[in-house]
Amino acid sequence: MGTDSLERALRLLKIVEQSPGGLRHTEIARLLDIPKSTCSYITQKLEREGYLVKDAGGRNFKVGLATVALAHGALREIGVRSVAEPALYRLTHETRLSAGIGVLERGRVLLVDRVEGASFVDAAVQAADAGVRRRGRFRIREQRDIGRELPAHTTALGKVLLAYLPRKEALGVIAEQGLRRSTAKTIVSKSKLLAELAVVRKQGYAIADEEAVLGVRSLSLPIFDAAGGVRAAVSVNGSPQEAVWSDLDRLVELVKAAARDISTRARLAVGDWLPGRLRVRGPVDESRS
Repeated sequence: MGTDSLERALRLLKIVEQSPGGLRHTEIARLLDIPKSTCSYITQKLEREGYLVKDAGGRNFKVGLATVALAHGALREIGVRSVAEPALYRLTHETRLSAGIGVLERGRVLLVDRVEGASFVDAAVQAADAGVRRRGRFRIREQRDIGRELPAHTTALGKVLLAYLPRKEALGVIAEQGLRRSTAKTIVSKSKLLAELAVVRKQGYAIADEEAVLGVRSLSLPIFDAAGGVRAAVSVNGSPQEAVWSDLDRLVELVKAAARDISTRARLAVGDWLPGRLRVRGPVDESRS
């Protein structure tokens, strides 16, 4: 019974988190296919501990702030995040693009750190001053939040992380997660994605051109650990209209330098810098680490 209650509580939190605006008690019971009395027992326990809260009207359940403390604790254990900030700020300064770090978690890209670029900030301020929200111009907040999970096949971060997985594991991720379309440019063919991953592995970087969000192009490179494994990646992203994209070779070198800097700092600071995560073997090439 205890195990059943725990599994139901975890499923409940997940469906509420994925429901903007929250869910009513009856909706939760229906989605979990459990009696209303059982649903009430679980929601009361979670609400008491701060993992669920009710909205201002007292009708819908939303995820509570207690989950934020758990998330910060988990992110704190990802050693690479604690040392990546200087490199990310340098990248945004050099490119005017936004920069971030991601890892592969349960088949999806987990964004563990992000710094907004000057171009994004300038455009956002202009839009705010004009009193308008330019749809399609910016990634929505939910797609930029640290701790957000994103489909791997739509992002440059995800392509890099998939490319450096053993083929069998990459195929497993694709089979489990599927290739859902986010924009007209999203790769939804397994054969096309596998061909692109082969190119990524050969050239050492990945590009996602408006495949996750229209108006956003991203470029990512792997971060190698001391054993040549890839367990994280760094990326820059922004409007395809930014001048920095016209010199791709230079941009790749800037991101590669950031990846090397992050890797070096992480090794010196915490040794095995991503504890508990899958070690993926890549080519042992210190010029790329």
